[in-house]
Amino acid sequence: MRVILITTVLFGLFSSALAIPDAKAGKTIYASNCQGCHGNMGQGNVGPALAGEVAGWKYAWFKRAMLQSLDDKGVKLKAPMPLWGKRGFGNTGKPPTDAQMTNLQAYLKTFKTK
Repeated sequence: MRVILITTVLFGLFSSALAIPDAKAGKTIYASNCQGCHGNMGQGNVGPALAGEVAGWKYAWFKRAMLQSLDDKGVKLKAPMPLWGKRGFGNTGKPPTDAQMTNLQAYLKTFKTK
């Protein structure tokens, strides 16, 4: 019984880390939160292009950009980039989850660069 309980707890803790990124779910997040500034295909608009370099960032860098508004070199992102770590997607007031961020990054990787 004890082994089953421990296994269940560990599975719950690590299941989100094992989840396969879902680009389709990321597309929905992108359309609602990013597209207005970064363009319909990440080509840039008010905000910089996300297709290419940013889409290929290590997940740790991408997460830091999303939660702390710092780029891959630790430099503050330019305004008006929302601080998603405080605002949350859809103005929930909660930071995006790892699943939301990995899904979003999976969608960014579908963008073609020129």
